[in-house]
Amino acid sequence: MSTTHPHPHQADPGFSRQTPIVVAVDGSERNRSAVEWAADEAAAVGAEVVLVTALEERMFPTPHKSIRHRDEQARDMLADARHDVRNVVDENDVRTSVVFGPPVEAILQNSHDARLIVVGKRGLSSFARVLVGSTSIALAGRATVPVAIIPDSWKQDVHRGAPVVLGVDPYKVHHRPFHLAFNRAERLGVPLIAVHGWEPPTVYSWDAAAVAAQTSEWETDSVNELHNVMGPWQERFPDVTVEIVHEHKHPAMAVLDAAANAQSVVLGRHTDSRLGGFTFGSVARAVLHYSECPVVVVPAED
Repeated sequence: MSTTHPHPHQADPGFSRQTPIVVAVDGSERNRSAVEWAADEAAAVGAEVVLVTALEERMFPTPHKSIRHRDEQARDMLADARHDVRNVVDENDVRTSVVFGPPVEAILQNSHDARLIVVGKRGLSSFARVLVGSTSIALAGRATVPVAIIPDSWKQDVHRGAPVVLGVDPYKVHHRPFHLAFNRAERLGVPLIAVHGWEPPTVYSWDAAAVAAQTSEWETDSVNELHNVMGPWQERFPDVTVEIVHEHKHPAMAVLDAAANAQSVVLGRHTDSRLGGFTFGSVARAVLHYSECPVVVVPAED
């Protein structure tokens, strides 16, 4: 069951100052945490912030009048959000944008060149509908860039010393989630917890001893693979303190347990179709639903 893992790339992704962080804004009080988190992240990495809100044209029964009024409301809302981050990000590094169309499609189309999309976990506003229902899940499942989902009441200042959690499947290793998680832990000066949840395949046999032996072999192989995967990354980032956790439980539960005292979780997103999106029952979807800290979903590279 052994696999070969390439050594992690030595170069950073090559983001420039003009590679922005895009944050979806809906004007609700709950959305404030996402805006604050995005601004804090942008200030830390020296990136521009683009505050975006989406308006669905089909919401307007009388376009000539209503669209103009809604557009003015949207721009006022973005101006308020811009004012809220003035003490965190330089005014020259903040842009605002009103986009038209279904929120998910509109934001995706305007985020191709972003380094990160930031959205709130839930929202109250029916005006922009950016964060209503499963929109944040849809963005995380379809974006070609990482997406950070921020809980409503999250306060980053309270958790600055907490670790970063990385969900690891040692048999499906992709560079991008690892690089983002290690980079983030190194920049923040916090430990990284690499978590692998392991459940043995079902074995149908009347021989309990044989089943136990097979299960033990699988677990040993899984642990060895996990350490083989992490080794090159620990060499690449020697300043990051790494804790490797191998839990005998469902992967989502293992990650959520580790995330209880974390400041963020980083997960890779695997797809099983050309249309993209989360696979049914994926660990990422489960963690997104139940995590109480920010979750960064990173699409696996082609």
